[in-house]
Amino acid sequence: MTSTAPSREQASSFLAADGRTVIVALDHALASGQIAPLDRPTELLASVLAGAPDALIATPGMARLLGDDGLPWLLTADYYATSAIPGRAGEDVVHVPLWSPEHARRSGAVGLKCLLVYGHDDPRVLGDNVRFVARLIEDAHAIGLSVMVEAVLWGRSLAPAWEHDGTLVAHAARTAYELGADVIKVALPDDTAALATLARAIPIPIVMMGGPATDPAALFPRLRSAIDAGVRGVALGRNVWGSPQPEAVVRALRAMIHDDAPADVALAMLREAVHGG
Repeated sequence: MTSTAPSREQASSFLAADGRTVIVALDHALASGQIAPLDRPTELLASVLAGAPDALIATPGMARLLGDDGLPWLLTADYYATSAIPGRAGEDVVHVPLWSPEHARRSGAVGLKCLLVYGHDDPRVLGDNVRFVARLIEDAHAIGLSVMVEAVLWGRSLAPAWEHDGTLVAHAARTAYELGADVIKVALPDDTAALATLARAIPIPIVMMGGPATDPAALFPRLRSAIDAGVRGVALGRNVWGSPQPEAVVRALRAMIHDDAPADVALAMLREAVHGG
């Protein structure tokens, strides 16, 4: 049987030569709207690109601003919000499929990113989500595009602390792998042991999300632990574009991920760039 999955070259188009990656997620305005600093997208994008990320996660709107830059990017394939009022957070859940792999290819994306959300009160919602992810992967692979699955524990039936439970994170990531994901994005676990076991067991990259903006002094050591456990990179949004100097954050992340810099060295680089020493 001939596989229609992306070739090794296609699947790794958003990885650097060392097999690791620094990805910046710039798709938040799709649900969050005109929030700072996403309200200045051209200026923000220029600062992010100056730091030399390996790839972006973007919407059609943000991708339009890329022009002919040539940086690989993944199209966000679904919409997830917690309120029906634009620009606000709430207690609702709105999660629907959006763009197809064909649209992603026409737009110039190298792949797509979608959510796999656990913890809904109604298990049928998870069933629909799993079916969507499987079909998206099938359709994307049929035309040679990769798919990143962001497997998260966000549902209201889960205690907030469970979002970072190492065992649950590893279980969610393994399901994403079995569905055919080419790269898996997960939350930073409190304990990396289960994730380390999974990273050794599966042949595809796992990358870390950052979640809400966090003090780099707290975030960087946790990222370093995840990298040491076998994670292949990051896909951060708010912790990059929410910084006063996104370029400096990207450069510090590159030092930690591609140069194996310790967390304190990367943090010192960032502080020097932001504060001048």
